[in-house]
Amino acid sequence: MKKIKFYSLLALLSISTISYAQVGINTPNPQGVFNIDGAKDNSATGVPTAAQQANDVVVTSQGRLGIGTVAPANALHIKSAADPLKLEGVAAGNTTTDRLVVIDANGVIKSINTLGGLSIPNPAVFRLGTSQNDFLNGIPAGASQVVPMTLVKNTIPGLSYNASTSTITFPAGTYEMMFVYEGTHNAAGCTISSYFVDFPLNNSIQRIHSTASHIEGTLSNHGGSLAYATTIPAGQTWQIALGRGVSGNCTGKGMGLRDSSTQLLVFRVGD
Repeated sequence: MKKIKFYSLLALLSISTISYAQVGINTPNPQGVFNIDGAKDNSATGVPTAAQQANDVVVTSQGRLGIGTVAPANALHIKSAADPLKLEGVAAGNTTTDRLVVIDANGVIKSINTLGGLSIPNPAVFRLGTSQNDFLNGIPAGASQVVPMTLVKNTIPGLSYNASTSTITFPAGTYEMMFVYEGTHNAAGCTISSYFVDFPLNNSIQRIHSTASHIEGTLSNHGGSLAYATTIPAGQTWQIALGRGVSGNCTGKGMGLRDSSTQLLVFRVGD
């Protein structure tokens, strides 16, 4: 009975000693609170060489985990000659809301909020779902009419659309915008159609014109596109509209604005 108590006491003392000591596996010279020398090639004294550390795993007193290094500089520090990290089973992300992972010059993994700094275009696509008969009918030259488009796709974080008023609310950024239209205008004497879009610019607008010549009558199909690069502050609103220009000769009856082929393309190209 005394021998059993004696051995039990020794076991408890050993456990207590191990609990407060550095632990080394395959090495008598642990470099942290816990050190695994995978190849069992570390020297008995001193700091292992870079080649010897390459197969080590270390936990330091700061709680840092080093793989391939006995002096981790971050909470997890992996050092390898090539391909230091592999992840399997990673779920697909949300391209609109998820943050991007980047690596700085020191190899530290960080995230960025948006694609803005990379100038990778994010598109939003709007399309006219129903043809508009006699569009701009009674609208004088220099005035415009709202185009009731439908939002087809939006990958611009922070951009919202009020379909009931055809109004876009923008996040701050630099944009490229293209209004594409297709229509007919068979009023008598109508051979030159002139239209404009008042694109948003900062806290104001910029008018861009498009003029097309065509034959008179029921076959007076005409189309065009108006493009503009602009900067827009956060929270700026803009109502989608097409106006009648002053350089055309089409008056009276309005044009027929075609569905599907009348579109607005918005690209956010940076901050």
